[in-house]
Amino acid sequence: ASPKDEIRFLGTIIAVKVVDKRSIYPRDPQGLPSSIENIIDGQQRLSTIALFSTLLHKNILLYEKKLRSSEEEEILLIEQMKEACSIWKERLIDIFSLDLKRGTPQRKPKIIRGNKDQWTKEGNIQDNYLSDVANYLAHYIYYLEDDKNPPPKPNKSTRAGKNISRIERWLKRIVIPAHVNETSDFLPSWSILKEVEQEHIWQYDRDELKDVVDQMEAVDKKSLSYNASCLVQLFSVCHYLLDRCCFTIIQPMNEDWAFDMFQSLNATGTPLTAIETFKPTVVNVTDNQGADKYKDSEAEMSFEKIDKLFANSNNASQKNKLASEFLTSFAITSSGLKLESHFSKQRKWLDETYMNKNGIGCKDYPDQCAFINFFGNYAQFYKEVWIDYKGENGMVIPRIEGNEDAELASVLVLYLRESNHKMAITILGSFYKDVIDCKNNSVVNFITACKLIAAFYTLWRSAGSNAGLDNVYRAFFKGDDDVISSNAWLKKKSIKLNTLESYLKKVLQSKEIGTKKSWLKKAKAYLSYNKSKSVCRFTLFATAHETIPDTKNPGLAKIGKKGNDAYLNLKKWNSSDLKSIEHIAPIGGEDSWDELFYTESELVQSIGNLTLLPLKINISASNKGWIEKHLYYQHLSNNDPQNQKELAVKAKNKGIHLSKDTIQLLQDANYNSHIKPIVSLGEKGIWNSELVNKRTERMLEILWQRINSWLVNA
Repeated sequence: ASPKDEIRFLGTIIAVKVVDKRSIYPRDPQGLPSSIENIIDGQQRLSTIALFSTLLHKNILLYEKKLRSSEEEEILLIEQMKEACSIWKERLIDIFSLDLKRGTPQRKPKIIRGNKDQWTKEGNIQDNYLSDVANYLAHYIYYLEDDKNPPPKPNKSTRAGKNISRIERWLKRIVIPAHVNETSDFLPSWSILKEVEQEHIWQYDRDELKDVVDQMEAVDKKSLSYNASCLVQLFSVCHYLLDRCCFTIIQPMNEDWAFDMFQSLNATGTPLTAIETFKPTVVNVTDNQGADKYKDSEAEMSFEKIDKLFANSNNASQKNKLASEFLTSFAITSSGLKLESHFSKQRKWLDETYMNKNGIGCKDYPDQCAFINFFGNYAQFYKEVWIDYKGENGMVIPRIEGNEDAELASVLVLYLRESNHKMAITILGSFYKDVIDCKNNSVVNFITACKLIAAFYTLWRSAGSNAGLDNVYRAFFKGDDDVISSNAWLKKKSIKLNTLESYLKKVLQSKEIGTKKSWLKKAKAYLSYNKSKSVCRFTLFATAHETIPDTKNPGLAKIGKKGNDAYLNLKKWNSSDLKSIEHIAPIGGEDSWDELFYTESELVQSIGNLTLLPLKINISASNKGWIEKHLYYQHLSNNDPQNQKELAVKAKNKGIHLSKDTIQLLQDANYNSHIKPIVSLGEKGIWNSELVNKRTERMLEILWQRINSWLVNA
């Protein structure tokens, strides 16, 4: 395109016309303009342009005053220059102000911040224009009313002030002296008039003014040529800003449509989340409640917790996904609602709940404060525990140290997260919020809740699929089905452990897995590696925990003394030696193992055919036969170096080759108690379908005894 046709597209502005002016707060009814629009997208761009316009206006005004001469010929030229100045000033003043046609002054800032500033007919600036942008615009208008007033100075500690200073610095160092310091940064006036038609500079051809500029005066600051050049350079910026920069303006019928469009149009950039668009509402409500101000308030601290949740999001897509998942979870626990993932639905729910627009939200300001506190604490749990907590170096979940079951609870949270059981967050986050607030018994209650949910989830998933599981949690919070009333935060503010325990037991009964007999029947048929790997891993830990070989039944384990070979601890849960699940009779072992493993409903995948091994040993053992695998297990279960050497010799005599690397892996492995019941079977024993079925039943009996107590003793 030619220079005449070039434009700079500044993006899309989304604005919604205010239909009911009573919704504007605060407001001076006499100071309201006839038409008001809420800017959904474009606030920063419009604010910057408004501020930019004041600086152009101020500098044109300044150099207009420098146009002086006693020579009659130059006086006529000066009048023409002032005419051009007047036209640009009128256009600029309409960018940053509106004419109310009443009040003092009649012109008002064109942009104000809702719920913080208000247009006022007669009121003073400091009481009515509190935001940085509106305050600066109001002061500049006040300066124009009487040039005896000083022009406003930017507050350089604010973002608006810093931007004003940058623009001012650019105008004074680059634009205005461009004819003095000829550089590639900005064209001098005479070059501008060669590139740009005169009508774009001073409305029509004024060759006599062009001749003045063409004198190229760059030294005498009092000359007409010097100051005319300064103004032409400023006029060219005005022309670029007002005539060559453009927006696409979208004016939806309502805010819901506006926010939908906003999210869609920003999909390739950095769209705001529903939480970020909700935050200004909280700021405004807090700022307008008596002595409370958002700065340094509990609400601000809560939003700092929320902001931290998204601190490690690498891109907009990741941030929006996390925000959607987080809000979906939070909506369940706070109101029992199955919130859609759609941006506008989530934003609307936050707004309506906080402002009580649907009749079941926050009833008053203290309720709003409590809601935001819960919001922040829930985010802190989500970030601190559900996302970031690893249990490394045996460190338990923050804030629950000191309780004898803190480590167990920490393991259970890691297990639930490994299982991707996100509905657990609704319960655990609800209890952890009290831990953060240091409420009485909060640590004990949280740990008990961890046990309850881990037990419930394990019993459910060991006996069947995920189908219907999410609805169990929603019903609890909403008050559906057998729940007497809603347990959501908006109704109860807290969950009672006995209510939760009673409800979960009732659910298990309705699924016909509430008794040991009924659960065992379903779990024996269902629990397998290919249906629930994480539950299998937890079961292997739970049934290795404080158990010993059953000498009367080789190959099986039984519960031993309390404290003996504990497995439900962080060190073992996180150990690389216990990360891998081994199929004892291998998946591809049809040719050398009991054929019933592969014909009886995939018995090879059942919990009775599984154990824990270091990954590299698992890979090494792979599809080997029972005798060779038994030697591997013997190495693992034996800590005596001399015995390990004898085992290596024994393997060699049997024609089984164990490489030095494999032997070293076996010798270096830790935590071998869980393998001892398998080793007790002996190499002459038979690992067959009958034994695996017995082992499955025994392991499930131990699991029931272990975790059912967590449900009973809540």
